[in-house]
Amino acid sequence: MGRPLFSILDRLLIREVLKTLLVILVVLLALILANALVKLLGQVAIGDISLPLMGVYFASQAIRLVGFITPPALFFSILWVLGQMYRNSEMAALSAAGVSPFRLYRPFLTVAAMVALVAGAVSLHFYPLANAQAHRMAQREQSKLSIGGLKPGGFNEFDNGRFLVYAGRLEGNERLADLFVRYERGGRSGVVLAASSHVEEREGGRFLVLEKGRRYDGEPGTAGFSQGSFERYGIRLPESRVSWQTADVELMPLPLLLAGDSLEMKTELQWRLATPLSAFALVLIAVPLARSLPRQGVYGRLVVAVVFYALYVNLLRLAEDWMGTGTLPRWLGIWWVPAATAAAGLLLLYLDDHRFGSWRRRGTRRP
Repeated sequence: MGRPLFSILDRLLIREVLKTLLVILVVLLALILANALVKLLGQVAIGDISLPLMGVYFASQAIRLVGFITPPALFFSILWVLGQMYRNSEMAALSAAGVSPFRLYRPFLTVAAMVALVAGAVSLHFYPLANAQAHRMAQREQSKLSIGGLKPGGFNEFDNGRFLVYAGRLEGNERLADLFVRYERGGRSGVVLAASSHVEEREGGRFLVLEKGRRYDGEPGTAGFSQGSFERYGIRLPESRVSWQTADVELMPLPLLLAGDSLEMKTELQWRLATPLSAFALVLIAVPLARSLPRQGVYGRLVVAVVFYALYVNLLRLAEDWMGTGTLPRWLGIWWVPAATAAAGLLLLYLDDHRFGSWRRRGTRRP
């Protein structure tokens, strides 16, 4: 019989890292998506987006987060698992048995390959696809509303709440029925009720023309209060808003980006590739960052890791900006950030083993 593909140590490390990775992913996804859901529900409440569109946006955000947070989640999972092993002297026992830190890369890189496959599929294909679908749905929803962006069946808020419109239902493609309008103007407030309305394009802008209704201006019981009925009453509408506008290059599928030659498309392609590459780079730097003395707490290392990851993400963003503005050549692009991180991780591990290993062993030896 041949030797098994993975040893007992490999299977142990893969199992522990995957368990920790799953816990981190569940916690992060629950926290971030709960916050995103609250914001989306707020947009639905003010009539900025419809409920079906909210579901598409939420699914798009969930897909994006899976790809975005999986590499850092793997990074912190390895730090936690190795930190616990160092703290419990398990790494010292493995070292005495002849297992070098370089040997640990085999199971970790196996997990990194799985994570990179998932993150790459999301960043290169699934998230742009979901984002494009959400964008198309938003455009279709806006195109159906020819009443200045007013959405039937909900409140439409403009000018920081100083102009509020409720439209009961849509009649055909050009009329809204059962209108309620509340406005504040010149320190006075008023309410307008109308049976129906339509929009008219004029030189001064877009006007909502209310028909067959009543108008109440000022505060009831004061001298300035007035009321009356009307057959036609025009209100100038603010400019229509389209939520969550996205640059076209972010909606492009992978084949179009590969075929494109513009700097913007090349930058977007490299930004998408940075996600799966980060999985391998962060694994290579996680092993030396996790190293500590026996019984030493793991939290100090985690703080260093958080600071390092913040620097890493900001450097990726800077590289994207530099490439997009032409500061960096196209051949250098963004990939050099994960490449430099991986090289730094291997260098740190080499120096730690060959230059400081004996010093640490002497420092921990009992007199």
